[in-house]
This record gives sequence, C-alpha cells and structure tokens, in this order.
Amino acid sequence: MLIIIDLVVPYVIGQILNVLSSQPLDKPLQNLVKSIAAITQNRPNQFISLAVLLGIIFLVTVVRAPIQVWLSTWFHWAIALRARRDHSQKALEKILTLPVEFYDENNPGRIAGRVARGVANHTWTYPEIAGQLIPKLGRVLGIFVIIWFIEWRIAVLFLISFVLILGFSLKDLKALIAKESKLDRHQENTESRTSEIITNVKTVKAFATEAAELKRQRQRLDRELKVVLYSIHLGYIKLNTWQKTVIQICVFGLLALTLLATIQGHISLGHFVTTLTISSMAYAELEPISQLAEVFARRYASILHFHEFMEQPVGRDAAGIVLDSTDTAKSYQFTGKVEFSHLNFSYDSRRPVLQDVQLLIEPYQTVALVGRSGSGKSTLVKLLFRYFEPNQGCILMDGLDICNLDITAYRKRLAIVHQAEEDNLLLSCF
Repeated sequence: MLIIIDLVVPYVIGQILNVLSSQPLDKPLQNLVKSIAAITQNRPNQFISLAVLLGIIFLVTVVRAPIQVWLSTWFHWAIALRARRDHSQKALEKILTLPVEFYDENNPGRIAGRVARGVANHTWTYPEIAGQLIPKLGRVLGIFVIIWFIEWRIAVLFLISFVLILGFSLKDLKALIAKESKLDRHQENTESRTSEIITNVKTVKAFATEAAELKRQRQRLDRELKVVLYSIHLGYIKLNTWQKTVIQICVFGLLALTLLATIQGHISLGHFVTTLTISSMAYAELEPISQLAEVFARRYASILHFHEFMEQPVGRDAAGIVLDSTDTAKSYQFTGKVEFSHLNFSYDSRRPVLQDVQLLIEPYQTVALVGRSGSGKSTLVKLLFRYFEPNQGCILMDGLDICNLDITAYRKRLAIVHQAEEDNLLLSCF
C-alpha cells in the first residue's frame, strides 16, 4: 500500500504543471481545492491550488517516511526470523524421529547441507516476496489504473506488453529451475563426499590417499562450475539481455504514443508528464522483478528438497519418542534379564541376517558376541535398542516384550558405547 502511494507524487507533479500552464485540474482535485478555499474563506486561485498540491506531496513523503520503516522492514523481518526458528526446530524434530536406515543411506554432510540451505533460503525469501515483489507488482497495477483513467488505449498496450514480457520470462525460468534442481543434487553429493573425508580423515591419511581424494573432489567441483557458468548463469544472462531490449522498445513506443495523444489534444501537458513518468517507473520495476524471479529460481530447488526431507516418513518407533521431557514421563526399573526368543530379522527379505536366535542373558552376566563381519552382532544390539523391529520372535526384558514398552523410558534404562573403528559395542542395562 505504501509503495502505491508513491504514485501520488508524479501524478500531483503533473497537476502542478497544469496549474502553471493555466490548464484545469482533474475533477477530484478541483473539488478538494474548492473545499479548502471555502474553509479558509478564500476564492479558489492558483496559490491555493499549488498549496493543496504541495500539502499532498508533504503527506505522502515527509509524514509517511518514519511510518514506512515499521510497516515494512520491521514486520517482514520479524516474521522471517520467527519462521527460521520454527523451520529449524521442525527440522531437528524430523532428524530425531527419522528411522535409522535413513542415516545408513544419507551421511551427516548431505543432511546438514540440505537443512541449512533450505532453512536459509526460506528465511531470506519471505522478506523479498512480502517487502519487494508484492509491492512492486502492486505498484505496476496502480500505474495501470492511473494510465487507464488518463488514456485507456495507452493503458491496454501497457498491460499487454507487461503480460508478454513476464510470461516469456517465466517460461524461460521454468527451464532454468530444472537445471538448478539437478545442480542442487550434485552439490549435495559433493558435500556428502566432503563429510565422509572429514569423518574418515585418519583412514585417508593412513592409506596415503590424500591426492586421490583431492583429485576426485576437484573433478566434481569443475563439473559443477561448468554447469553453473555455461548452462545456468549463461541462461540468466540471455534472458536478461532479451528483457532489457524488449523493455526499451516498449518505453520508446509508449513515449511516442503519449506524445501523439498530447499533440492531438486527448491528454493535457500534465497528464503527458504523469503518464511518461509513471510508465517509466513501471518498466523500471521489471528489472528488479526479474532479478527477484532469478533469485527465487536459484533457491527453489533447495527449498523443494528441504520440503522433501521434511516429508520423509518417520521411524516406526517415532510415535513413542518423547521430544519434550516432562516430570510425568514413565520410568522403568530392570534387573537386567534379557531373552531373545526365536528372533528372525533381515534388512532385505532376500538376505536374512538373524535366524531363530535364542539367547538368555541373566542379570549381572557378561556376554561377548563374537563372529565375522556382517554376521549380525551389531544388528542384535540394534534390535535390543529398538532401532529396528524383528520380523519374527521377540525380545523380553524381565519377561516383558520390549515392543510394548514406552520407548523413551525404556531407552533411558540402557547404556551403549560405540567403538566404530573396532566395530565393538559395550552394552549395559540397569
């Protein structure tokens, strides 16, 4: 609304030119001048007309200035920053409730990168839409309305040119967005590989493969640069070149039509200046609107992938996870008697990992699981922690099926120490 008020200034300037050239004011302003003259007990004259017009400009510029900061910048960013907090919190909740197999397929680098880009792009996009894009489109609409009242034929041509320019621009942006989506996937893979290098840097150094890892990542970054520079960025440059050329043609055409209408006496000198000024303002808005559209296109892929992440199905045990700890949470006391009864499990139905496992562990008993890699040692402990559920059979804790226990309270009574390099697990139950 405040952006549309800016259009009052060029309109009033045009009316001032009418007063100075002894041409009549528009009807609404004539009535306003007569009312002011009646209140001040004067006859309408040039001085009162100019004073009223200057008063209007004072109201929409000087008086509005301190108000606009609070009605635009403050509220837009306050909303965006609160949204960032909410998105970050929801993303963390999703991370804590996703099934374990999701983390087997996606390493921390890929997940963290997707969340960080998605939240950041969400945060910066809202103020630009609410604070820039919508006001600019509103200003263009307001300009169309003013030109319509001045000369409807020019307004129709003005609207057609805008629709055509924006329509063709959106068509090209759709193709660029598809490329941006592929690029975002490629960047995720690059970040994923970098995260793996950091996590396993000791292994990399132990086998002296620093040069090989650097070469592999250089190749990925080079491919990324070629796509960004010669496909995506070049596409935006070509689009901007086409837009600028067409915009200047439209500005020149509107100048010629407005001048012709003035010479023929269809519009006054003040309306000529007003039409030319505000139409130039409207076409000037096309460039920032296009730049905003380009920014949104670049961000769209990461925002979309963030939403895909947020829509990932939670784990089967997520319904029982308590994310907000309370004093009324359940609590268990176990003696430590664990029984695996006719347990069967497989990650893939074609390749069973555990078959008819029967094992009884008495309280205070120390048990070591020994076997070759992949024989199911870690899987057995993961089942005990309910990372997965058995295909058949059950696990009993003090005679209670652990699948029927509150998962948060149950896990609080277990302790585990991961030793990834040796692939050993130290487990205690209390």
